[in-house]
Amino acid sequence: MKKFSKKERSSWKYFWAHWCAFQMVAITLGAWKFKYLFHDWYKPWLKMFGVPYKKIQKFHRTHSKHHIEWLMKNGHYNYSMEKNFDWEALVIDWECSQYTKENCPRGAYEEMLNYLDNAKKTMPVSNFEYLKYMLENKMLPIIEKFDIKYNRFS
Repeated sequence: MKKFSKKERSSWKYFWAHWCAFQMVAITLGAWKFKYLFHDWYKPWLKMFGVPYKKIQKFHRTHSKHHIEWLMKNGHYNYSMEKNFDWEALVIDWECSQYTKENCPRGAYEEMLNYLDNAKKTMPVSNFEYLKYMLENKMLPIIEKFDIKYNRFS
């Protein structure tokens, strides 16, 4: 599968490749759900109607239940939204990125560690501790369930 640069990621080819990779990973993990057919479906349409990719990306991350940014409200994690967060879709999304993004050769486990490392440098300590707790107690069990801790698809 072709890996796309950051510049190329606003193209229809990238959207299609990412959608296919997401489906492939979900099926391979035995985690596919009907709702995954609609994964990121609106992104190419917004781009087609002239919305800049950076705006699409920011909107997507703050309005999609499978992105950590969705949990953030006013600079801190929103505890009331935890129960609606889709940890499984986040794991699948992060796992499939290694197939479509040049600058993201990491699988879900490696991406989780990378995300934590970056968050530690940029977040207030209390927010970081909460994020670390959530990733260890919500995301890590899914990664272990799918046996992808050490980049099993590479």
